Order: sequence, then structure tokens, then C-alpha cells
Amino acid sequence: MKGNKIMTHSAHTESKLQWKWVILSVIAGLIIVGASYFIVAPTFQSGQVQAVVMLVGFIVTGAIIGHYSPGITINEASVGGALVMVVMLLVLYITKAEIHFSAAINLLLLILGLGFSWVGGWAGEKLQGDQDAAAEAKSQKFLWKWVIVGVIICFALNILFVFLISRFFPVHMYRSAFIGFVISFVVTGFIIGFKSPGITLKEPAVAGLLAVLLDWVYIRYIVSLRVPGLYLTVGLILGFLLTFFGAWLGERYQQSTMPKVKA
Repeated sequence: MKGNKIMTHSAHTESKLQWKWVILSVIAGLIIVGASYFIVAPTFQSGQVQAVVMLVGFIVTGAIIGHYSPGITINEASVGGALVMVVMLLVLYITKAEIHFSAAINLLLLILGLGFSWVGGWAGEKLQGDQDAAAEAKSQKFLWKWVIVGVIICFALNILFVFLISRFFPVHMYRSAFIGFVISFVVTGFIIGFKSPGITLKEPAVAGLLAVLLDWVYIRYIVSLRVPGLYLTVGLILGFLLTFFGAWLGERYQQSTMPKVKA
């Protein structure tokens, strides 16, 4: 059994909005979302790519706020995300960015920015620990909650790592994309293995499989690129193995942080 601290949300239970965390969410979001977009945009001028890079930035921002803030701050992350998207759309308009979204797409992006921030905030809260953590530490059941958290984190990190690394090494774009793929899946497994109570190896591995399928849906139906069946099969196998390996590393690291029991 893991020895990680079981955290609860007793730090604040009031229902009113915590504006401190809204402001911090806006600051973090502008840094993460803004940097991701303006780094990737010069190389990848596809609207589908630029939009998804921005949106997964909202997931990462929400997860950071949800994880590090005391109490339940999903709403704060969501409001902050909506404000960040408004600012980003204004910046794109003012700077006359090469990519132009219609009014309908702008409204959709605003809604998605809020929604992706909520999703990230929820994942961050689960990583922080909730009221079920003590029971989960003793449970041997397969927990779909950690599969869902893993898929959310893995998809966001995969998009960011793949496009950001490829941006800096455009001559070796396919190799860079593969490196980003490997890093994102191992890191996801590590995070889930380390932060989840109990032994959690199968859940992140399954999350890796589902994240690869989600990537395929994005590439096939949003970017409109066909992925050969062999590539998809190899991706599924690697996704499973890499997240499993990352989870194993996370479990080992967690055990190394456990207090030594004196004989």
C-alpha cells in the first residue's frame, strides 16, 4: 500500500467563488495558453492545430489550479479559463493573427475554454486527493476514475509535447513528435502512479490506450489525416507500455518517499 498523504478538501467548504484562485488561474492560463499558442503558431498554421494547442493549455492550467489550491476550486478554474479565452481572442484580433476564427467558432472556443478548464480542474482535484482517497488506498478494485484522469492528462500533455518539441526541431519533425509522444505517456503514468492512493498500474496503462484512440480521432476527424492501421496498432501498444512503465516509476518513487519503519 502506498504511503502518500491522504488529502481532503476541508481547507474551505464555502460555496462562494474564491477570487484569489480565479486571478491565479487567469495568470497561469495566460502564461501556459499564450506561450503554447505563440510558440506553435509560426510553424503549425493550421487552425485545427492552433485551437487544440490552446484548448489543452486550459486543461493543464485547470489541473494545476485544482491540484495546488486548498479545497475544491473547479469553478474558479473554469471562470479563469473563460476569462483567459476572452483575452486570447482579443489578442489574436488585435495582433491580426494569421488564423482567423468566425464569430460562431469564437463562441465555441469560449465555451470549450471554460469546459476544458473545468475538466482540468476536476482532474487536478482528484490528483490532490478527495474523500474517497482513504478507501481507495485499501482497495484492490480497478478504479475507472484514474483511467479518466489519466486520459485527460495524457491527451493534454501529448498535444503540448508533440507540437512544442516539433516546433524547435522542425527538420526532424517526425522524430521530435515521437519523442514528445514517449515523454507525455511516461510522464502521465508517473503522475497517476505517484499521486493515486493504492497500487495503480493497470489504470494508467488503460488510460494510455484510450489516449492513443483519442489522438487518432483528433488526427482523423479534426485534422483530416489518415493514419495507417499499423501505425495505430503500434501506437496503442506503445501507449499501454509507456504509461505502465511511467506508473511503475511513480509507484517506486512514492515508496521511496514513505517514512522508514523501524524494526
